[in-house]
Amino acid sequence: MTSAIHSQGHSLIDTLFALFILALLGGMAASGMQSLQTSVRLQTTAEALHSAVLSARTQAMRLEKRVTLCAAAVGLENSSLPTRCHVDSDGKVVNAWRQGWILFEDDNNNGIWDVGEGRLQQQGPVHAAVSVSGNVTVSRFVSFGASGRSLALNGAFQAGTLTVCQRQSKNASGWRVVVGCY
Repeated sequence: MTSAIHSQGHSLIDTLFALFILALLGGMAASGMQSLQTSVRLQTTAEALHSAVLSARTQAMRLEKRVTLCAAAVGLENSSLPTRCHVDSDGKVVNAWRQGWILFEDDNNNGIWDVGEGRLQQQGPVHAAVSVSGNVTVSRFVSFGASGRSLALNGAFQAGTLTVCQRQSKNASGWRVVVGCY
């Protein structure tokens, strides 16, 4: 008499191996999601900045006056919204655009939002993982005259590049918003 014993189930080793594979796949998915999330943040910030630059140009032509987009500096008030433009006395301008930006009618052509000048739009600080900076010519502001031409404070043609990239990363990809090629 022979009796056949059929086992129905998995051994401990089979279960542990399956859990190991699941953990490995979960870790890869989480890493991919983090990379995707950073990529989306960069693109969203670059598109918002590009839109603001285009709005500045459009508003200048529509209003037939100088309109400026400046890098913001959050004031002393308890607000996350920009309250004034970044000025030289604020210190380094390396990452000034990260605090956000203000779009305004620049009636006195000084590149700084002053009391009495109409504020057209504003953007609060960008996500902490994102860095936004401009080269020397657009480190603090981008300005357009009534004709839609980008202008420096002295009235000369203004051209430059605003760079949006991952903060504190050497090999990160990013976006560039080029000003002055209209």
